[in-house]
Amino acid sequence: MPGNSTNIFISYGRADARELAIRLRDNLQAVGYRVWLDLNELPGGANWSQDIEEAIEHCHLMIAIMSPHSYNSQWCRAEQLRAIRKGKRLIPLMAVIGAEPPLHLEHLNYLDFTDANRYDEMFRDLLSDITAGSAFRQMTVAAADGKSPFKKRRVQSRSGFQDEKRTAPAFRRYLKELRQEDWLGARFWWTYFVFYFTDIHQLVDILSAEELTSPFKQGLDFNTRFDKFVRLYFRPRTPDLFHAEGFRPASPTISAKYAPIPAYLLFDLEAVITQPETRFAEGDPDKIKKTYKTASYFRDMPFEQIYHDSWFMPDEREEIMRCREAQILIQDRIGLESLQVIWMRSPAEYETLHQVMPPDLWQKWNDKITARTDYHLFNNKRPYVQEAILEAHQVRLRFNPCQNPSDCASFHALAVIEYSDGQRVEWQDETFIPEEDLILKLSRSESYHVQLLFDGDVAYAGQYQPELQML
Repeated sequence: MPGNSTNIFISYGRADARELAIRLRDNLQAVGYRVWLDLNELPGGANWSQDIEEAIEHCHLMIAIMSPHSYNSQWCRAEQLRAIRKGKRLIPLMAVIGAEPPLHLEHLNYLDFTDANRYDEMFRDLLSDITAGSAFRQMTVAAADGKSPFKKRRVQSRSGFQDEKRTAPAFRRYLKELRQEDWLGARFWWTYFVFYFTDIHQLVDILSAEELTSPFKQGLDFNTRFDKFVRLYFRPRTPDLFHAEGFRPASPTISAKYAPIPAYLLFDLEAVITQPETRFAEGDPDKIKKTYKTASYFRDMPFEQIYHDSWFMPDEREEIMRCREAQILIQDRIGLESLQVIWMRSPAEYETLHQVMPPDLWQKWNDKITARTDYHLFNNKRPYVQEAILEAHQVRLRFNPCQNPSDCASFHALAVIEYSDGQRVEWQDETFIPEEDLILKLSRSESYHVQLLFDGDVAYAGQYQPELQML
């Protein structure tokens, strides 16, 4: 049962979320979790606060129920901030429509428990999140001896099976020790992967070729000796991705890595790091000019700075930003045998990938593709299509709002509706700002394809089929 290894603390406001908190406690206990829920109406002095501190200390995750009372409660804020300081994983739940999330939960996606009629559905989603979701189901069944939860594999290259590094057992031992660090908190899952971000169109090319290749092998400009390597990151949301991600108005300063619709490829860290020629660096190798190969250097990597994911003081900035660029380097190419997950930013962009991929390619790779939005892999600072609702007589597109004023200019937007008989209907706006929902009214209730472009780049592609809507 899951409760054998997971303790859950429920933080809530008594005035408006007590009933939901009790229901959650009872249901979570029924499936085997150990749950701590304080039902005291008034603080009981030092022992009472000490009990809370100890419960937070020993919990594995905190469910933070958001409501007007919890927002105004200093006790709720103290519980949640202490959990964050202790590196505990937080799962926010919205209990009351319109309740404001406190600043320290603002960046987290929440589960919507405001509709009592959807409780069973949302509780299933909560259980999925507690067990780290389907994308990480292998991580929840790690052996009791602490070995990697991924099935061990030999990594196959185009020339056959590669041997592991002679020191592979030491790498595994150091990874095991790293994964037990308390400071990781909700980031524990990062230690199972290395990350590669790319644009949606380049992703199709990568999946077709079944390999990642270095800039040198791609015939691109050769700037440094490190252009001969495929470069993967130890973490998501790197400085490179921050500058590359999302739609922005045409500008000569746009990064060469510009990814209007980004996608992440997550590779098995253990499989990659133990390949014989794999090297690694504690920052961008172009800047620090040093890479390493041995297990002893890997053990001494500054992982607490590499995985750092909160605010920092000005005098820490240079070190932390350097470490966030820490990389793994594989010369020339890497096959996709150790690829675990392909991660899209939103359900709408997941559907866009489905539309731009050839059907046989989609069939081959779709079981690895996810669009979960509760693990915060992306920065979400610039406009993109978050959700698309395709109906018989209209298309509704919802956007992620722009957060940086310098990126909030207008786009030349073009939407094309194409019916099965070839008829095309177009809508365009040369000064479109993606803030409010875009609603396109249709005169025909038939199957259609829809595509939205911003400044000529595909922002969304989807298909409406009436027969599928009826299933």
